[in-house]
Amino acid sequence: MVKKTLFFITATLLLILTQLTPADEHDLLMQGLDGQQHRLNDYIGKGQWVVVNVWATACPYCRRELFDLASFHERHVESDAMVLGLTLDLATFERPDKDHVERFASTYLIDYPLLLVSGDEASKVTGKNVHTVPMTFFYNPKGKMVYHFTGELDEVMLEGVIRLDPSIIK
Repeated sequence: MVKKTLFFITATLLLILTQLTPADEHDLLMQGLDGQQHRLNDYIGKGQWVVVNVWATACPYCRRELFDLASFHERHVESDAMVLGLTLDLATFERPDKDHVERFASTYLIDYPLLLVSGDEASKVTGKNVHTVPMTFFYNPKGKMVYHFTGELDEVMLEGVIRLDPSIIK
């Protein structure tokens, strides 16, 4: 009887766990530079591509891709795509200092939403192990992650992914 009960409990737990979707993880609250709490679900699945870039201000590769990300966001935000930055502290992989990120965003003219996260929070919200930066996740207009990339992106690659042109990806 004990074996049957344990089997039933285990089977039920497995069934419940397999029914969980990444969308459940997209409900994690993250602090924005605007002082408000945000969820990934506030952005994805709303009819446009969402490019989620996990980055850090001290990361040289991240700094190099900022212009392309900002340019891409500016060109697409009113129509078919946007960029969302998940910002963490490179040295500790914890949440960065809000004032520092605000000054950095102002200096680098970042006009897309920035959320302050730890590496663990970024991993939870994307459903992937965030172990380095930059990492970029592409959510299609229906809210499904269709591609993720580790390393520095450029504008041609960003355009290629939302146009679903795999030959563009390096």
